[in-house]
Amino acid sequence: MGGADQEQSILSEDLLKHKDNIKKAIDEGVFFLLICGSYQLFGKYYKGVEGNIIPGLEVFDYYTEASSDRKNRCIGNIVVDVDLNGTKTKIIGFENHGGQTYGINTPFGDVLFGNGNKFEDTKEGFFLKNVIATYLHGPLLSKNPELTDFIIKYCLDRKYDEDICLQPLDDNFENLCRSQLLDKFLPKT
Repeated sequence: MGGADQEQSILSEDLLKHKDNIKKAIDEGVFFLLICGSYQLFGKYYKGVEGNIIPGLEVFDYYTEASSDRKNRCIGNIVVDVDLNGTKTKIIGFENHGGQTYGINTPFGDVLFGNGNKFEDTKEGFFLKNVIATYLHGPLLSKNPELTDFIIKYCLDRKYDEDICLQPLDDNFENLCRSQLLDKFLPKT
């Protein structure tokens, strides 16, 4: 078993002890933001390069299989077009994964630049009302204020059982950075 696979196996063992509580929390609407390895482990399984199977929590029906070549990875900047319950935005991140995830029926969004769930995929991540699972590493939340606001609002609405109206923060600096990155990754033709 290779480097990261060994850590995944240790995490899987521990997470499986809490499987029922995790499923219950999701069913009760607790918000989960799952990045990379945690995204993989909430599925059926992760199959390593040597064919070893690391059991997932089976919370969702997708599964992940490592690329047969350890050097062949989905790595680099990525832009995903998403719909956060009616708010359309482009999410910017950085992906670095050898695992290829299959069986996604509700993706987080459409890949505009980068790979996504698999090499040269058109879809990225997994999305339900209270679960976002993605290969987009950080600084995910600071690069994407609308995503951050979405998560905060969801959690506050759930806690107080009402539609909370958040006072907007000044996101001018973040949006200026986003504009520069989007212009670099998605040049206008």
